[in-house]
Amino acid sequence: MRPFFFLLLFTGCLSAQDSLFWFDMNSVRDPVPKTPKILDKIFGTSQFGLLDSLKNIRITTQEGYRLQIFESSSVEETNRTLRKFERSLKDSIYMVFEAPLYKLRLGNFVTKKEAEEQKATLNKKGYKNIWIVRSRIEQSSNNSE
Repeated sequence: MRPFFFLLLFTGCLSAQDSLFWFDMNSVRDPVPKTPKILDKIFGTSQFGLLDSLKNIRITTQEGYRLQIFESSSVEETNRTLRKFERSLKDSIYMVFEAPLYKLRLGNFVTKKEAEEQKATLNKKGYKNIWIVRSRIEQSSNNSE
């Protein structure tokens, strides 16, 4: 009985070593990847695209300032106001959602002084309740790193 048990155990160990012992890597047509593919169980896709997009955001943006010109908990009201501001203001307007509010922010100012000057100009034109917020802004072509 012992020799039979030993033989069964030994055979099990041999077969557990590597199930691909018969596979020849020279017959693979695709190159072996340099890094392993990372799969997320939630999204079911590679995370490299996400990581690259985050890196690109850092490259194309910088720390700066924007003017917050409106906020509301209603997306419909924010969209109506956005269309109104797009007709009357020439600078870029961004909608940001920071729960529970939708916020409209204007411009890409590198310095706080630039933002203050624009705020004063808008106050003279009748726009009220505007304040300066620190934000990641789009990097201008002459400011690239």
